[in-house]
Amino acid sequence: MGEVAVIGAGLAGLTAARRLSQAGHRVTVFERDEAPGGLARTFDAGGEPLEVFYHHLFTSDTAYTRLAGELGLGDTISWLPSRMGMWTGGRLWDFGTPGSLLRFKPLTLGDKIRFALGTLRLQHTRRPDAFENITAAEWICAHEGHRVWETVWGPLFHQKFASEASNVAMVWLWGKLRLRGSSRSRSGMGERLGYMEGSFARLTNALVTAIEKAGGRLRLRTAVQRIDRDQNGFSIATGNGTERADNVILALQIPDYIRCAGHLLPTGERTRLLKLRATGALCTVLEMSHPLTQYYWLNIADRDLPFGGLIEHTNFIPPDRYGGRHILYISNYLLPDDPLLRAGKDEALALYLPALKAINPAFEPSWIEDAHHFRAAYAQPIVTTGYRSLIPPFRTPIAGMYLVSMAQIFPEDRGQNYAVVSGERVAAALLEDLASR
Repeated sequence: MGEVAVIGAGLAGLTAARRLSQAGHRVTVFERDEAPGGLARTFDAGGEPLEVFYHHLFTSDTAYTRLAGELGLGDTISWLPSRMGMWTGGRLWDFGTPGSLLRFKPLTLGDKIRFALGTLRLQHTRRPDAFENITAAEWICAHEGHRVWETVWGPLFHQKFASEASNVAMVWLWGKLRLRGSSRSRSGMGERLGYMEGSFARLTNALVTAIEKAGGRLRLRTAVQRIDRDQNGFSIATGNGTERADNVILALQIPDYIRCAGHLLPTGERTRLLKLRATGALCTVLEMSHPLTQYYWLNIADRDLPFGGLIEHTNFIPPDRYGGRHILYISNYLLPDDPLLRAGKDEALALYLPALKAINPAFEPSWIEDAHHFRAAYAQPIVTTGYRSLIPPFRTPIAGMYLVSMAQIFPEDRGQNYAVVSGERVAAALLEDLASR
């Protein structure tokens, strides 16, 4: 069996490494951070591990739950009710259920009917083809009305895609409503979401343990600087020296892939890859003595506020898990050139605190017992019209070199479940190629 290098210890990379280890291959996983997990890595919050970026599961996330069961963690996932709200017009509204839609005064009765009919149409359309070459703004305005776009969908798209919101293809929203919403309804569990006791790091750690038991290695704090190919395989240059592998899986986001291996690719392939853009994520996590709202997920439909969403984790998971502290994620998705993406914690908090007080006038900065600040330069692919034609395959133009990235997840949206799916698919592609040689 040959040596396989996996570059990146996020969930896709670790899943691929697990499957290759099971098949008898010697695997080395390289990770530049001090801990595995990628966007699901954790920090300590009130004595409990917590994800640096908010995470939960949908009942349709069967690949993740299957892997958790395989690793002995199936019983650690709890499925709990959650409550969604929206801030618009200077006040909080319940949102996300038929009853809350009826009470949502920013829309007229006619708007609400069109909104509901549009949602049903999306959930019952099985194929994404009709939504791939039209923007969400165009489709929503045509089928649900301009006011529905400006009041509901437009602000939500702005949360994820910043100034690119009006250029995002309708297929992205179809994926949200069809592939997740419909499966949740079939489950009979309504709007319940899943969370793993002790954080999702438990699955990450279980994957690492399984890989190491099979003879694999995890090299933390080892950034890969360059990958080269010769007749004997691949050389992998890191700050600690150079290692060899017969095959390489790059479990990286597109800019890191280009940085490490772009020189190996044909010019046309590099040009195509550069068209795959994404927003970055800025997440400030507050540990507080009081809750801010009663909602788990609060959509901010007011562009005057300096963030796109508030995710109050302890309105989903009880605060006693975190030493009695209330956990609030302040979420922002920003284009790479937005200065806020590079802001430090104190600068961001100075911008955010007045807005938190606007949402809850009782809020005081003294409620904050600790604050943490995280950023990811590449967090949400910008799914434009014609996106399918830009997606790179798992098999790169270089024999023996494979790519797995969130940019390849389509028409679904990125998430832990589809990281598992992608990791299994890229491993299967490599194993299939080895079997045919």
